[in-house]
Amino acid sequence: NGDEEYGGLTFDFYNKTCPQLEKIVEDAISSMSKEDPRTPAALLRLLFNDCVVMGCDASILLDLKDRSKSEMGSFSNFGIKKRELIGQIKSMVDKVCPKQVSCADILVLAARESVAISQGPRIRVPLGRRDSTVAYTNFDADTHLPQVDSFLGYSLGKLRDLGGGMTDEEVVALLGAHTLGTSSCATIQYRVDFPGIIETDTNFVNKLRKTCPKGALSNYNTSLANDRTPYKFDNDYYSASFGGRSLLVIDATLTQDQRTVEQAGRFVTDQAYFFKMFSSAFVKLSVTQVLTGNDGEIRNQCNKLNRAN
Repeated sequence: NGDEEYGGLTFDFYNKTCPQLEKIVEDAISSMSKEDPRTPAALLRLLFNDCVVMGCDASILLDLKDRSKSEMGSFSNFGIKKRELIGQIKSMVDKVCPKQVSCADILVLAARESVAISQGPRIRVPLGRRDSTVAYTNFDADTHLPQVDSFLGYSLGKLRDLGGGMTDEEVVALLGAHTLGTSSCATIQYRVDFPGIIETDTNFVNKLRKTCPKGALSNYNTSLANDRTPYKFDNDYYSASFGGRSLLVIDATLTQDQRTVEQAGRFVTDQAYFFKMFSSAFVKLSVTQVLTGNDGEIRNQCNKLNRAN
């Protein structure tokens, strides 16, 4: 039964109330990605950072008067962009199906389309999420999100618990989302400062040191591509890890941990299998602690609770 497996979500949730939903989101992401090719990576990260903090409930989209105390005030959310796009898509959807579709579902669909438009797998996702009625804090985000300089072993336990339980192989596949996009110098300082702790290509470290000089203020604005194909969803992320060219500590340690090196090796040689496992992990991520039925609300505006309107 899909309802039980997906926490009350179903694949046909909007068949009657908003049959055009998926097409509207697909067209919007297509247009937004043409305007800015960085959009897919931003939306995929946005979904992950929403779901990991108290579930997939669009809480990351909420704007508080004091931003420093909101989820966005956490350093783990540094560099999160494009939150406003979900609100823009919500307005498009509401013109056709007013007050039917949650921001949480739109965010999941936007991330799904971001993978597909980047030549990744097209993933079927169950729908029916509702939006949170509370705003979480920077402390909540700090507690739940993996730290940017954390080793894989530390994050593995946190990520295994998502969506009712992921296998190590699904966690390794989910980390493959880093194949899209860039990382800021500010988030990779550990790689530059302590290159000997993790096996690293020497030329690569020298390049990082030139691009991201220690203590430079420009490090918050300078970014590097996560792998050789930052706009294409593929398995090059794993090749970068095996070659000692990963930017983030968690990515670099992926191929040096006995629990994950074998799976990463299989993904390097079999992209279709990586796509299959990523799809499975994506669905599990998207059903993490969802609100359904009478829980939560369908927000009128994605960045505000209804009672605040």
